[in-house]
Amino acid sequence: MVRFDSGLRFRRPRREFNGQRPRETLVVAGDATQFVPMPMAPERLQARHLIESLRAGVAPAQRILDLTIGLETERKSLSRALNQAHSEGGAVRAVLGEYGFGKSHVIEVTTHEALDRKFLVAATSLDLQELPPHKAFDIYGSLMRNLRYPESDERGLAPLLSEILKSPALQEQLTEIAPKADDPLVCGLQALSETSSTDKRTAWENWLMGGRKERWMDWAMKRSRPHGFRFPSIYRNGHNARQIAYLLTGISVLARLVGYSGLCVLLDEAESYSLLYPYQRPKAGHFFGAIVRAALGDAAVRISPDGLPQHRFREYPIRYGWRQSLFFLFTVTYSNMPLEDWLADEQILRLDPRHTSQEINQFLERTLTLHAQAYAYEPDVRQRQVLQSAAELLARGMRSDRLNIRAAMRLSVELFDLLYLHPGYPAATLLDELRGEGRRQIVSDHAPEVEPVFTDPISQSSNDLSIDY
Repeated sequence: MVRFDSGLRFRRPRREFNGQRPRETLVVAGDATQFVPMPMAPERLQARHLIESLRAGVAPAQRILDLTIGLETERKSLSRALNQAHSEGGAVRAVLGEYGFGKSHVIEVTTHEALDRKFLVAATSLDLQELPPHKAFDIYGSLMRNLRYPESDERGLAPLLSEILKSPALQEQLTEIAPKADDPLVCGLQALSETSSTDKRTAWENWLMGGRKERWMDWAMKRSRPHGFRFPSIYRNGHNARQIAYLLTGISVLARLVGYSGLCVLLDEAESYSLLYPYQRPKAGHFFGAIVRAALGDAAVRISPDGLPQHRFREYPIRYGWRQSLFFLFTVTYSNMPLEDWLADEQILRLDPRHTSQEINQFLERTLTLHAQAYAYEPDVRQRQVLQSAAELLARGMRSDRLNIRAAMRLSVELFDLLYLHPGYPAATLLDELRGEGRRQIVSDHAPEVEPVFTDPISQSSNDLSIDY
C-alpha cells in the first residue's frame, strides 16, 4: 500500500519497487508472465497460525500451556484432583465464570495435563439444540466418540477394547470384578471376541459407544448365554443417569487394566442447564448428580443414591468401585445450576480474570516472540518499551471489568501489529492512547483495514498468510 504526496493510497505490486527482499520467482510461459511467491518456512508458517489464533482471542491448543495467562491456583487444584482420581477412585471440579473468562481454556489445559499423566480424555461441549444436558445417552455417545489417548491420534473406544481383547486374562479379570453378570462392557467384549467379521466387530464397538443396537445382536449374544439371559441394553430413554455413570466408571476400570491412569471426563458449556424447560431439569440434575456420586462415592455426602432413580427395566449400581479412576470436570457460567447441592466449595473453581501485570507481561513476551517470528523482524526498542507499560494498562482494564481475558489476548496482538505496520509510530503515543481511549480508539483511528490473505498450505506450495500494505 503506497501513500502518495496527494494523500491518496493505492496498492502496487511489490515487484515495482527496489530494495525488496526476494520473495517471488518469475515464470514465463508463452506470452503469459506469472509471479510465483516463494514458500514460507514451516516454523514461520506455524507462528502465523498461532498469531491468527491469538488475534481471535483463542490460545492455540498446541501451545496452550505457554500461552496461558495466570491460572496457577486453578492448575494446582486440577493437579490435586487428578492425583486424587488416580489414588482414591475419583475427583470432581466445576469451573465457574462468565463468558470470556477462560473456561474453555481451562478445558484445554486440563486435557493436556491429563494426557501427560496418561489419562484417557473424553471431552465434549453441551448445547441446548445439539447436545442438551438432560440427554445422558447422547452425552455418553459424544464422549466415547471423542475419547483421546496419550501419545496417539486415535479416537473412540475401539483402541481401548482392542487392548483388552489382546489378553484373555484381562477379560477374565474384568468378568470377575464387574458388579453385574450382564454388564454391558463384559458382554460387549465377549461378543467381540466371538466374532471374526469386521463389520460385526465395528457394529459391536459402535453399540458400546452409544450407537444403535442391530437386530442380530440380541440373538448373537443369547446363543452362548444361559436360558433367560436378557440383552444388557444401554438405555436411550427413561432414567438412565445411573447406568451412564456406571459405564463411565467401568471404562475407567478398563483404562486402569491396560496401564492407563484412568478416565478424565470434560464437559464444556454446562450452563445450558439453565435454559432447559422445568420438566427437563430433573433429568439433567440426575445426570450430573450421578456422575459426581460415581466419581466421589460416599465422599459425595450432598448426593444421596436414593435420590437417583433406577431405570424401569433394570437396576444398576452407580459405580464399578474396584480400581476405578474417574475425574469429572465441567464448566458453567453464573446461572441457576445448583452446584452447591452437589459439590463442596473447594471443588468449585471460580475464575477471576483480574490477572496481575506480571502475568500479562509474561504473556506479552511470548506473544512478541511469536509475532516477530511470524513476520520475520527483530523487535526494536519500541516493542520493549511497550511490554511493561502495556501489561500494567491491560491489567488495569481487567481489574475495572473493561476487558476480559479474550479481549486482552486480541488487544495484545493488535498492539504489536501497529508497531510492526507503522515503523515511525512512537511507543509513547501508543501507550497514551491505550491509557486514555482504550481499544476502540486505537483500532479505529490508527490501525489500517486488515485484509489477511489466507491460502491452503496443502493445496498450494505457497502460503504467506501475510498482511501487505
